[in-house]
Amino acid sequence: MNKIPVSSLNQEKLNSNVETPRCLKLFLNSCKNNATRETYANHLNAFLKHVGKDHESLLALSDSELNQTLEDYVMFCSDNDRYAVSSIRGIVAGIEKFLFINDRTINKKKLMMFLPEAKKTSQRAITTEEVRLLLSASANPRQRALIHIFSATGCRPTALADLKMKDIKIMPHDFTSIMFYSGSKNEFQHFCHPEATNAINDYLKNRKQTGEELEPESYLFCKLNCIGDEKGRMSGAGIGSVLEHLMKSAGISRVKQNEKRFDLPVCNGLRNRFNTILKRNSNIPYAVAESFMDHKLRMESSYFKPTRLELLNHYKLAVTELVISKEALLKLENDNKQKHIEELESGKDIQIKNMQLQIDSLMSMQGTVRELMKLKP
Repeated sequence: MNKIPVSSLNQEKLNSNVETPRCLKLFLNSCKNNATRETYANHLNAFLKHVGKDHESLLALSDSELNQTLEDYVMFCSDNDRYAVSSIRGIVAGIEKFLFINDRTINKKKLMMFLPEAKKTSQRAITTEEVRLLLSASANPRQRALIHIFSATGCRPTALADLKMKDIKIMPHDFTSIMFYSGSKNEFQHFCHPEATNAINDYLKNRKQTGEELEPESYLFCKLNCIGDEKGRMSGAGIGSVLEHLMKSAGISRVKQNEKRFDLPVCNGLRNRFNTILKRNSNIPYAVAESFMDHKLRMESSYFKPTRLELLNHYKLAVTELVISKEALLKLENDNKQKHIEELESGKDIQIKNMQLQIDSLMSMQGTVRELMKLKP
């Protein structure tokens, strides 16, 4: 059986001499996605700690005791905007899965009635200038690579956490092909432009200089001073923490919408920027933009099958807005101008060649006419 990453509390139990209870094994194995497993396990552990129970003693409660315990916990999470409504739904989902996989049912419809009223919030996208501030505040190649790949792809932190060396491939003109969620039913194709590619290469070079041997199964992003195995893998939450720290260090202004939410979300701020750039480009089809965002459009995932080259060509249309540094933008503009000049020159060469062929054809026709005139009686 493949090794299953678990939260720190579960890891301590697995590392101790106490045998892991079967109820926990069932729960962990029922979560197929690493990110979901990690998130649900953390939610479950926080709940157990709050109610003073372990996995087995929770299951030993009667139906009425179990539902009352859950009702009290949902009301606790709702008090004073302790958690956002969407977060509470995720918490309940993790607990519900543990109970369901162990043949216990809960009155979820009743639990949802204790949720507070959702408050309206307005989120914005991070600006390119603010991304430059993030890069200025970065202390090492790993942080710079994280910022660049987020900006270039608009990916989710959980997708980035699962990315391995085998999932990235260098393409012509310093573009990088990235396959998120590789090997799963949710895998999708993405790319990085040359500026982000250079940042990734600098980070990988730095890891090699520390003596690490990068293998196809090595995670692209791992904790500092750790080999890229399961222990060294950065979690989605860990990646978010790095970015949040950089935002504070960079002095980026974030206005509080309520106790838990800011107008500029940490990871979603970069994701919002990427989405906005693609959506306002009329040359990029909506279905392509949604595929880059990993959004499902009804039956599009079943019938919309563009080639990698087609996707790359669409991605290139947004690169001038996706790049961060002014130097990279200037280089890109110069490259585009040079390419345009070469295309014009190539077009002129073709026109001259065609004109020469026409002249040769006319000269040949004139020669034929002369010969015919000589033969005329």
